[in-house]
Amino acid sequence: MALSTNFLVGIIGIFSVSQAALMGVGAYAYAGVAMAGMPFPVALLAAVTLCALLNTVTSLPALRLAGDYFVITSFGLQFIATAVFVNWVQVTGGSTGIAAIPAPRMLGISFEEPQYFVILSSLALALASLAYTLLMRSSYGRVLHAVRLNELAAGAAGRNVLKMKLGVSAVSGIYAGLAGALYAIFMSYIDPSSFEIQQSIVILTMLVIGGARTLAGSLIGPLLLLAIPQVLSLVHIAPELLGPTRALVFGALLVVFMLWRPQGIAGRKI
Repeated sequence: MALSTNFLVGIIGIFSVSQAALMGVGAYAYAGVAMAGMPFPVALLAAVTLCALLNTVTSLPALRLAGDYFVITSFGLQFIATAVFVNWVQVTGGSTGIAAIPAPRMLGISFEEPQYFVILSSLALALASLAYTLLMRSSYGRVLHAVRLNELAAGAAGRNVLKMKLGVSAVSGIYAGLAGALYAIFMSYIDPSSFEIQQSIVILTMLVIGGARTLAGSLIGPLLLLAIPQVLSLVHIAPELLGPTRALVFGALLVVFMLWRPQGIAGRKI
């Protein structure tokens, strides 16, 4: 999800806070197709395709707006998605969610087992990272950087800026769909609370701390922020204070990095 957000926020300069909603669409799509008895490749393809199409369609009107207005639009998309997850009971299970999501089986191996899921998720991350690197080193990636630096200049050079942004939105949707499918497999249970706006903010915080516009930043940020709750669990803190303490640490890190290192740990200077 950090890589998905990096395409929008880091590469093209579109500030979005609706990434958790997109991840939720991927998770629900995978769960629905997998529980219908379809094989793993079909369920995964359904998740990434739906997220790519949805992100492209919802971005089309929003990309015509100025930067600040896009943020407001993404807020609205996040709240709409949450409402759909809660109220479309026939498909999403409503507030109850969907349980017993089947894990894929290939070559006689069930990826429900943690040791095998590590292999599956690591392989997915490696392929996603390789695709990210190849895309950014291509001529298309260089044009994306040019669009971020100066849209008017890129347009004057004959590039279709809107088309480039829509292309990035589609790629970001593919990554979000992959993340949602993996999340559904690992948890085997999903509900709307897993894809609320707080999760979008956490994903965005990961990217800010790790560093936008780089592959390393998209890996370091999640590693660091996911390690914090594990470290806090070693400290004697009352259970009712554990959540607020984690939020306080996340907020403090975000403020510190925004003030003294806005490009993040491994990010490029803007």
